[in-house]
Amino acid sequence: MTLTEETVKNRIVFLGTAGARYAAFGLVRQAGGIWINIEGTNIHIDPGPGALIYAHKKGLNPHWLSYLIISHRHLDHCADINHMIEAITLGGKRKKGILICPEDAVSEDPVVLQYTRSNLEKTVIIEEGLEIPFENGKIGFPIKHLHGVDTFGVVVENRKENLSIGYIADTKYFDKLIEAYQNSTILIINTTLKNPKPLIPHLSVLDAEKLIKGIKPELAILTHFGRTMVSNKPWEIAKTISDKTGIFTIAAWDNMIVDTKSRKVVKQKR
Repeated sequence: MTLTEETVKNRIVFLGTAGARYAAFGLVRQAGGIWINIEGTNIHIDPGPGALIYAHKKGLNPHWLSYLIISHRHLDHCADINHMIEAITLGGKRKKGILICPEDAVSEDPVVLQYTRSNLEKTVIIEEGLEIPFENGKIGFPIKHLHGVDTFGVVVENRKENLSIGYIADTKYFDKLIEAYQNSTILIINTTLKNPKPLIPHLSVLDAEKLIKGIKPELAILTHFGRTMVSNKPWEIAKTISDKTGIFTIAAWDNMIVDTKSRKVVKQKR
């Protein structure tokens, strides 16, 4: 499905579902991040490698974007950030777009180059509890994650609808995540590991199951898969979680589109 400004309205588009460096840079799956539209406001979260190309292939024009969000500075989440900024600003010919990112993404050894950043309307540094209102909604960062570098998940709300999209980015599991994302009606979880690995600060299937049981969203979506998840049929894992929790859970695939009003997948292609 090729999208337009009208057909992307109130949709979530998964421009990539690869997690961690092996899957993302080994091209096991795409790693272009997540594009969210709320009543015409376009937000791109974690534009990893290939984000610009994958967006154009779906018909998503970077000129439409108002917000670019980086959850953290690891390249599988932000490798294409400078390309996206160049596209939004027409190579600096116009001031457009707001970048929201942790401080270490723009400080010493920045992943966002100073010259591209200077062409944006502004850059906002994420702190725990930050909320940014926009027409018909707001973007929030409820809690700092545990991931080795400054990392934050995102909550995007639609004031016109009973909608709160929670995105739990890379992190080690801790119980406060449940409270932080408690009001999510759609919950997106970066589920990189099939089995827990205590020394690796990523969520596993068991962690995702605990989060879904505790938060109780209307729809749960697993994404950001590492090699062990991809090789073990994540759609079957999601079905098992659905059966255990009673919460409809799906495993995202590249270019999957979700309608935020119906909470249903628009097109299924694996």
